[in-house]
Amino acid sequence: MRKRLRLLLFLTLGLAQTLPPFPAPNVRWITLETFLQRTAEASLQVLAASVTFRSADWDYYQAQASFLPSLQANANLSQNYGTTFDPFAFSRVQQTTTFGSASLSASLTLFNGFANHYLLRQAKYARLLTHATYRRIQTEVLAQALTQFFQTIGDSIAIELQRQRIERLSAQIQRLQAQVEAGQTLSLDLLSLEAQKAREEAQYIALYNRHRENKLNLLLLMRWESLSPDSVEFTIGLPVPEKTFTHDEVVEAAFRYAPELEEARFRTLVQTYALKAARSGYAPTLSLSASLQTNYSSNAGDVRFDPQTFQIIRQPYPFERQVRENFNQAVSLSVFVPIFQNFRRRAQVVRAEANLASAQVNALQQRQAVQRRIESAYLSWESAQVTYGAAQRSLAAAEKAYLQAQAQYEAGRLSYWAFREAFLTYTQAQIDLAQAGLDLKLRTLLLLAYTGYYQNL
Repeated sequence: MRKRLRLLLFLTLGLAQTLPPFPAPNVRWITLETFLQRTAEASLQVLAASVTFRSADWDYYQAQASFLPSLQANANLSQNYGTTFDPFAFSRVQQTTTFGSASLSASLTLFNGFANHYLLRQAKYARLLTHATYRRIQTEVLAQALTQFFQTIGDSIAIELQRQRIERLSAQIQRLQAQVEAGQTLSLDLLSLEAQKAREEAQYIALYNRHRENKLNLLLLMRWESLSPDSVEFTIGLPVPEKTFTHDEVVEAAFRYAPELEEARFRTLVQTYALKAARSGYAPTLSLSASLQTNYSSNAGDVRFDPQTFQIIRQPYPFERQVRENFNQAVSLSVFVPIFQNFRRRAQVVRAEANLASAQVNALQQRQAVQRRIESAYLSWESAQVTYGAAQRSLAAAEKAYLQAQAQYEAGRLSYWAFREAFLTYTQAQIDLAQAGLDLKLRTLLLLAYTGYYQNL
């Protein structure tokens, strides 16, 4: 029987595997600040939001230019080949006629119900709206990235604690193996420890592989696809302030900072001035226009009698003379009064009113969403504080019980199973404390981000 147990013990020890080291040697450490800065610049969602900046800027420039006169230049040149009747020769002749004209005109809107003023303000707030939308998308992306980052850090801590558990088990196995060889204890305890170590190693590898996947996701967010997950590790790298929050302070700061509320306010202003511009369509339009024009024709000229040929001939005018003499200018003042346009103006006003009402409702919805988010974040932070305090007390008690159980077990006054239970309780308390501390840091950073303490989050 003892030979079978030794054979089984030998087979178990032979199946032990080499675990990948953590952290790997010569890895590149990426801090939270570097990660967030890179994600804020390179995230595809953030880049898609920044595409609208250029068009919004030019809409604003166009609205500014609507107060300036519009200029138009026109030039035309035509040439006609064909047969025409010559009244002087009383016959049809083959003739080529060249005609050219050029004009320059300008028009200026003097009054159109202040539509240009309203459109300028609308374009101004639309421009600010694009930047508010950009900040809102950036905040959402970074909040999600922050959560994923702390999940990766949590896996790093879990892997490190798992490694420490395996080292403790290895040390216990060595001591127990010496006791088995001396006949002081049964080999079943040693086999049980080896089985537990094998389970811990399998869990270590599972955590390690999940950690690699999380690192890959973070690198994709940063758009550093060329880096291997095995070549980098992530760390917080900045002190998380142990700040105490009050409910009213947090809610007030969140309402003052939230990009969603700023975006909703600008969207309401855009629709407000869009409605005013639509209503200005009922007003008459007063415009001033001026034009300069000249032309040239190859048929233009003087008709005279040629005594030598006894024929009437045409002598064309020179090009410079025609351009100079045909030059004319005009100035006009026109009034356009809309009387009935198939309800197009009314339809525009109704649509603008609906868009404004929708923007106002959206502003209320955004305010509720911000309040719900900050209330949830504050409650999570309070819960994380309580959990962290409880985890500290639990670890202190578990560590004391483990040290006492270890001393009694090594003295032979405690069974292996009682010692194993104390060991598992102690290691689990370590994991709980690490996770509770990490969760408290995450909840603190989220509250600081939602209240505008960290402008880059």
